[in-house]
Amino acid sequence: MLMRKLAAFAGACFMAGLSGSTSAAGAVRGSTTSPAPPIASVSGDPALSPRLEAWRKLGFGMFVHWGLYSELGGVWQGKPVTRGYSEQIQSFANISSADYAKVAERFTATKFDADAICALAKDAGARYIVVTSKHHDGFAMFDTKSTDYNIVKRTPFGKDPLKLLSTACRKIGLGFGVYFSLVDWYAGHAFDPDNNNPIPVSMEPLIEQQLRELMTNYGTIAEVWFDMSAPTPEQSRKFAAIVRELQPQAAINGRIWNNVGDFVTLGDNQAPPPGLQPPFEVPASIYHETWGYRSWQKREDAAGKVRELVRGLAEARAHGGNYLLNIGPMGDGSVVPFEAQVLRGIGAWLRAHPGALDVGHPALAEKVAVAAPDGSIRIARKDWSAGTSFGFRNGYTTQYPTTVVLSAAVSSPTARTVMLHFEGGSSPANARYRITIGDQVRDQGEAQGLSTDFGPFELPAAHTLPLTIRLVQPAFPAQDMQLNFDAVQLRPVSAKKESAP
Repeated sequence: MLMRKLAAFAGACFMAGLSGSTSAAGAVRGSTTSPAPPIASVSGDPALSPRLEAWRKLGFGMFVHWGLYSELGGVWQGKPVTRGYSEQIQSFANISSADYAKVAERFTATKFDADAICALAKDAGARYIVVTSKHHDGFAMFDTKSTDYNIVKRTPFGKDPLKLLSTACRKIGLGFGVYFSLVDWYAGHAFDPDNNNPIPVSMEPLIEQQLRELMTNYGTIAEVWFDMSAPTPEQSRKFAAIVRELQPQAAINGRIWNNVGDFVTLGDNQAPPPGLQPPFEVPASIYHETWGYRSWQKREDAAGKVRELVRGLAEARAHGGNYLLNIGPMGDGSVVPFEAQVLRGIGAWLRAHPGALDVGHPALAEKVAVAAPDGSIRIARKDWSAGTSFGFRNGYTTQYPTTVVLSAAVSSPTARTVMLHFEGGSSPANARYRITIGDQVRDQGEAQGLSTDFGPFELPAAHTLPLTIRLVQPAFPAQDMQLNFDAVQLRPVSAKKESAP
């Protein structure tokens, strides 16, 4: 349904790139007497926890980057700062802490309207918002007792925008989330173009106190969006534990690093690659050049921008992921009119296409492996499709690809009972795998090696069934399977008995 809607809106060319299926039928190993059934579209979608499934059903969120940098608008000392994102202007313009702190003195935000911002998100079709509580500049955009370097104590505005926004969200049924930078220039981090700063032990109490305040003072939190730095695994676990203690329903993004988060955060404005498996979120900005307000940003062709962003949203949802689209309000708190126009255009399209935000399921197109005359089926490793994800070590540049599910499709002309056998299989000693054929699930036993057959499985006559292999209990959603084999055989039980001595 979603695919047809998108085709009508964006054209057949766009849909050809969005579709995950293929049009040619084929067989991996065919019977000489039975034609190959059509290619099956096999879902690699894992069963998520109720907590993560509730987050994934939100689907579409509005990101809000607002801070002292918004007052500068990408300009320092009368000149545009053309290097880097404008929310990081302090670093790219090499502004001292003392000079940057003076910006707070003129931060009046006279046009900030939490109700209007949340209403815009609702008009756009978003179901949650995520707001910058503290960016790399270390200036807290909330009322904190950890430092006086915050919006309540240092600015003429003098209010807590997170409190106002969280209240406004609850009034109209939007989820509320917070962005939290693990880089803090005010607390002592040096300017690093890659924002890959380690976190000294001396900075941990500040981070912990601020996280506890954020998780305590703003009602139910839907998502916590950590960003940058290079924490140790112990630090990542410690910070995540605070969230899980105080907001157990909140989804934690992958940029807490060290594979501690609940879902993968793709790169800025990155489209989901083919085969990517949920859970994941696409962070997108109306302009790829910046997230924070930039006064000199080129803004044109709102209709074209709506089409571009609808494509991105639809692609993320079709793959089973979430889409978080950013706006950067001006220093006075008002939303840039062009951004409001684009968001309302997206909302109009979504209202015209009910169901467009429904959770998609990533399809892995398959050739069908058809039983040979003796009833056996053999699928070589090269004939499996891989569902993929990304793991992370301790920072943005440490991403590595993983395989989280292997997928195939099988068919037998006659009804058969089969056992699954790995040829040349190897895996880590502590890995256990779940094999699913159709709706039949078999988990590898604690002491069962890959040399032992799995099953039994029932293959009905002339039906094509999906066959998937994944870890029984991955340590984190993107954990690599680390499964190697030459081929998988499905052996008829009767043939196996006849060949036994």
